[in-house]
Amino acid sequence: MSKPITVLLVEDDPMVQEINASFIEQVEGFKVIGWARNGEEAIEKIRRLAPNLVILDLYMPGKGGLETLRIIRQEEFDLDVIAVTAANDRDTVLRVMRLGAVDYIFKPFQFSRIKEALLRYKEHFLRNQSAVFSQTIFDGARTLAIAGKKQSTKEETNYPKGIQAFTLQQVSNCLREAETDLSAEDIGQIIGMSRVTVRRYLEYLESVGKAKSHMVYGTVGRPMKMYTWVDEQKEQNV
Repeated sequence: MSKPITVLLVEDDPMVQEINASFIEQVEGFKVIGWARNGEEAIEKIRRLAPNLVILDLYMPGKGGLETLRIIRQEEFDLDVIAVTAANDRDTVLRVMRLGAVDYIFKPFQFSRIKEALLRYKEHFLRNQSAVFSQTIFDGARTLAIAGKKQSTKEETNYPKGIQAFTLQQVSNCLREAETDLSAEDIGQIIGMSRVTVRRYLEYLESVGKAKSHMVYGTVGRPMKMYTWVDEQKEQNV
């Protein structure tokens, strides 16, 4: 591929912008050509820079991600969108997919997840450079748009009742990337979820050997259960 796939990052947190940009530019064939902090800036830069791909955060000050995505579709910009957000409720996911996002990545995420999304998108992008569409090309484009949803549905069938793949990924990633032990309340504040819900997922992770817990006793109040991610490789080397 002679020219890189150009990317506009739409994210209001400068630190997250830098991290995401470094992730994207580690994947061969992609180049970040601009940043936007909100929907208004995003639309202005789309008009000026004409990116191939927009990495769009849903929660931003001013014009939010969903409204921005609607405008992108109404204006019929020649680009694709990957949504990146902590929102994992069914209504939001379905609304984003119906507005034509080609992928949906849940925060917090690891490099491997965005790399997977970008490589899959590159195949879609190169396939769509054909001047004439065949059934194979159309089916490939359609598969990209629903791949994430299919994978999540398949994964959820393997979990017990009350455990959803989307939420489990969020809790797991948060605990895995933490530099210190975390409580259910800590994780809930980070990913915007209730302590009770987070505790259910932590207990599940502990039951399958992915997390372990211990009690911390303070001078006042009730003891607090703290969790840490189990690094399987380190455990085997002990």
